[in-house]
Amino acid sequence: MKAKACGDSAYYGDYILKYQLNNVRPSTVVDFGAGGGKIGRFAKQILSEKVEITAVEGCEGACQIILRDKLYNHVCFSLIQEWIYRDRKNYDLAVFGDVLEHLKPKEIHTVIRKCLNKFRHIIVVCPLYDIFQDEHYGNPLEAHLTYITENFFDEYNIAEKHVIKGRNYTIMNILIISGESVPLYRKIAWNLFHYMVLVLQPLGVAKWWVDFLKRYGKHFKWLLRD
Repeated sequence: MKAKACGDSAYYGDYILKYQLNNVRPSTVVDFGAGGGKIGRFAKQILSEKVEITAVEGCEGACQIILRDKLYNHVCFSLIQEWIYRDRKNYDLAVFGDVLEHLKPKEIHTVIRKCLNKFRHIIVVCPLYDIFQDEHYGNPLEAHLTYITENFFDEYNIAEKHVIKGRNYTIMNILIISGESVPLYRKIAWNLFHYMVLVLQPLGVAKWWVDFLKRYGKHFKWLLRD
C-alpha cells in the first residue's frame, strides 16, 4: 500500500515545521498520524539519529510502510484517542500533522488536554475551513469530521500561530507550550485592545494611545506583548 493511501500531509508550511523542530530541539517526539513518515524524516535530518521518535498510526498499511523504512524507534498501530489514554510516559514534543481534523471537535480538545500533561510542546498542522473530504482509498480515517477555524485552539497557551494560504486550501500551524491556559479576562482584554487599535488607527490616534499605555499603563503593558 502506498503512503498516499494512508494519508499524507500537505507540504505547505514545511519550512515552519522544520524551524520549530530545530528551535525546540526535542529528545523525544511522538508523531500522531505518521502516514508516510514525513515528520520522522524531518526529525532525523534536523535532530540527528539520536532523537527517539514514536509513530502513532491508525492505518495498518501506513504502519507497515513505517516499519519497513525503519525511521521510527517505536511504531504503535492505534487510534490517537486510544493511545493517549493507554500510554503512561512523558515526552518532549507531540506533532499532529494533518490529523486532528479527522477527529470530532470534542475528541480534539480531549486529546490536546491530555497531551498538555504528557508533552512540553505540541505542534498542530491542520487545514482551515475544510470539512469536505470524505474517506479515501477505502480508509474511513481519511474523512474530515471537524471544521477547524483560525481561533479553534485559542484557549491553549499558543506560542506561535502561522496561517499559510495555498492555491486550493489554507494550512494553519500552531505551537502550544504546556502550562496554564490563558485566563478568560486576558483574552477579552486583548481582543478589546486590538479592536480599539483598529478603530483608532483611521483617526490617526492609535499610535498615541499605544504610547500612552507604554508610558503610564504599567498594569496593562502585557497587552502589548501578548
